[in-house]
Amino acid sequence: MRIGIQNKRGLVPSPVKKSRGFTIVEMTVALGIFTIVLFMTSSAFFSIVNADRKSRATRIATDNLNLVLEDMSRKIKTGVNYKCGGGLSGTFDCTASSGAFSFNDQSGQLITYKRAQGSWPVSVGGCGDAFSGTRGCILRRVGGSSEVFMLATSPEIDIKELKFWVSGSSLYSSGDKRQPAVAISIWGYIGPSVSNAPNQAEKSTFRIQTAIVQRTYDNY
Repeated sequence: MRIGIQNKRGLVPSPVKKSRGFTIVEMTVALGIFTIVLFMTSSAFFSIVNADRKSRATRIATDNLNLVLEDMSRKIKTGVNYKCGGGLSGTFDCTASSGAFSFNDQSGQLITYKRAQGSWPVSVGGCGDAFSGTRGCILRRVGGSSEVFMLATSPEIDIKELKFWVSGSSLYSSGDKRQPAVAISIWGYIGPSVSNAPNQAEKSTFRIQTAIVQRTYDNY
């Protein structure tokens, strides 16, 4: 059966409607919008990943720093014979800050803390291969000068400054009426980039000050 339009000349076939697709302009606009949305989504996703990475690395480094300070405070508090400057004999105060500190722990062993920096071996005053440039660390030595210093802080912690002040180190019997005490000041950076590129945006600055008083009564 033929369908058409009736006019004066007779039956004329109806025009066939053709289906249309997307034009080049429409495709270009659609791809542009999709690219913008994809870029914004990807940026947000990578920002979340980086924030999570920084948070986890900072938490691990903070736990390590807290452990070091807690161990240092406990040993100093129960120790005797405070020695500002890391001396091997005698006891002495320092009103000016010192970068090293020694004392005898409760078992009689000599403990020394000091700051070091750079990638040189620990045996020559550096922090080891895990550190580079001017990044610093805290070293601890158990025993006299014949013993080797060991790392106390992890590579994710950059110790820029470590200072000690000692007072009342002389014995009570010598006329010093003060209980031995030491003040400690530490500052530096914590962050995942500390062990790699020095990106300040990924670092967190910390400053710690504490005072420790000898627990044993200074009357001997």
